[in-house]
Amino acid sequence: MLTIVVDAMGGDNAPACVIEGTVQALQESGNRFEIILIGQSEKVEPLLAAYDVSALNLRFLHAPEVVTMEDIPATAVKTKQESSLVKGLHLCRNKQAQAFVSAGNTGAQMAASLFVLGRLPGVLRPTIYAYFPRLHEGLTNIVDVGANVDCKPENLVQFAEMLTIYQRYGAGIETPITGLLNIGEEEGKGSDMLKQAFKLLKDADAKGKINFIGNIEGHDILKGRVSIVVCDGLVGNNILKFGESIPEFLGTLFKQSLNKLVASGQMNQSAATLTTTMFKEMLEPFDVEKFGGVPFLGVDGISIVGHGRSSSRAIKNMIYMAEHMVERRVNEHIAEVLSEK
Repeated sequence: MLTIVVDAMGGDNAPACVIEGTVQALQESGNRFEIILIGQSEKVEPLLAAYDVSALNLRFLHAPEVVTMEDIPATAVKTKQESSLVKGLHLCRNKQAQAFVSAGNTGAQMAASLFVLGRLPGVLRPTIYAYFPRLHEGLTNIVDVGANVDCKPENLVQFAEMLTIYQRYGAGIETPITGLLNIGEEEGKGSDMLKQAFKLLKDADAKGKINFIGNIEGHDILKGRVSIVVCDGLVGNNILKFGESIPEFLGTLFKQSLNKLVASGQMNQSAATLTTTMFKEMLEPFDVEKFGGVPFLGVDGISIVGHGRSSSRAIKNMIYMAEHMVERRVNEHIAEVLSEK
C-alpha cells in the first residue's frame, strides 16, 4: 500500500486544517493509501482526538521541532534535524514512505528535499512550477517560480524538459507546448542568457524532447498560447504573486461597484445576488486549491509543497497529488529522458 507522509506542522493554519484535510482524504478515498501524520504530539494529538480515526489508515509520529516560515532554509535544515519536515523526508529516503506533503516553508522544503533525497540522475537544478488560468480548456504552468533566481540557459531547458514530462504523464497532455517568456517574439530579443536559452530550446525541440514555439510575451500567458511558460525564478515568482493578487483586486472593485448600484436603487438585492454568483464563477480558474500543491521536479523522491495559507481542501488535494505522482511514475520518466544524450 502507498504510504504518504503529511507534515502536520506545515502552513499558517497548521495543525488543525492539516489534520482535517488528512482525515478527509482518507475518508473520501476509501482508505486506498496510508498516511503518516508527523508533528508535535502536544499540538497534534488533542486535535486528532476529536476525530474517529480508528478505521482509517492513519499513524501519528512525534517530531519535537518545527521549521517555521521565518526560518532561514539552509540553516533550518541543518539545525532542526528533529523537525517534522526533515524527519518526514527521511522516512521517504529510508523507503518507509513513498511521498511527502507539506504546506510549510517552501525554501526550507526545497533545501531539505535536496539534502535528504538528492537529485534525480542528470538533473542540474530541481525546480518548482505554478498553475495559471487561461481563456480556454487546457493547462498552463509557469516554471520556475522562485526556486532558482539566477538561471543559466541550460537550466531553463531542463525546466522545460521536466515540465513537459510532467504534463505528458502526470496531466495527460499529449503534446505540451513550450514558450520562452521574453520582451518580444523575435529570436534575437532579450538578454544574452535568453538568446542562448532560445537556441538550446530549439535544439531540445529538434531532439524531440520538447515542443518549442519560440518566444512569447506576457499577454500570451492568459491566452493559453502555450502550456509551459519558461522563465527564471525571479520573473516567475513575480508573475505568480501578481496573479495571486488579481482575484482580491477584482473582488474589491466588484464589491464597491455593486454596493453603489444597490444603494442607488439601480439594482435590487435579487439581481445583486445573481451577479455575485456569476462573478465568483468567473474567478474559479484562479482557484489553485483544486490542485492542492505542486511537486519539486528533479528531486529524487516525491516532495509536494502547498501554499502557506492552504485550507483543509488544499491539504486533501495535495495528498491526492502525491498519490498521482507516484502512480504516474513521473520521476522515472524524468530520469529516463534526462539520461538521453
